[in-house]
Amino acid sequence: MLQNIAIYPNERDVFYREQADHCYSTETFILQYTTLEVPFEAVSSIIFGVLAAYADNLERSVKMFLISAFNCFCIISCGESVGIMFCTLFSHVGFAVNVTSILLSISTILGGVMSLNVNAVLQGINHLSPIKYAIGNMAPYSMHGQHFNCTPAERLVNGQCPIDSGEQVLKLYNLDKDGPMNVMALGVCTIVYRVIAYALLKVMTSHRVMERWREWRRARQNL
Repeated sequence: MLQNIAIYPNERDVFYREQADHCYSTETFILQYTTLEVPFEAVSSIIFGVLAAYADNLERSVKMFLISAFNCFCIISCGESVGIMFCTLFSHVGFAVNVTSILLSISTILGGVMSLNVNAVLQGINHLSPIKYAIGNMAPYSMHGQHFNCTPAERLVNGQCPIDSGEQVLKLYNLDKDGPMNVMALGVCTIVYRVIAYALLKVMTSHRVMERWREWRRARQNL
């Protein structure tokens, strides 16, 4: 979201002025904006992938690096799309930031780590969140095969540790799901978010064109 807030409002205002002069279309604007943002998102995602796979030692493998980088890229892109939506709906940047922050905070809480059992309504809303799918694929890939130890003071009465393996963690958090399916769902969600952002921008610019046309008609009638 922060990357979008820093750049998009100024680009949006320039686009509105250029679009009023029929210099280029909404499709051109959203394509050039997406093209310019992708390299920066890719670099950030690669750095995150290296840190997650090797520094944090989720699993020191190329597969974990690629999955971590992909998740990071999709989350940043979805944040950009959400920022485009609300900065298009609301001209005041501060208000758009507040609304976007609230939605992102709710999505983070409902992602599957902090809130484990939610009602059906919130669960349905959660299926619209890319964070759900990111956690849903990162957890299985990073937890499978993990083994944990504990101190003597932490052992249960039977002498076992409360958590011995990554599989127990997944069952505890209800995250023992299909990892590849969640990877695919996250990619689809990323594309859908950007398409919705484009459609909303298209509707808003069409509305602005209609308003200018009505103003022109009224000016003609007054003459």
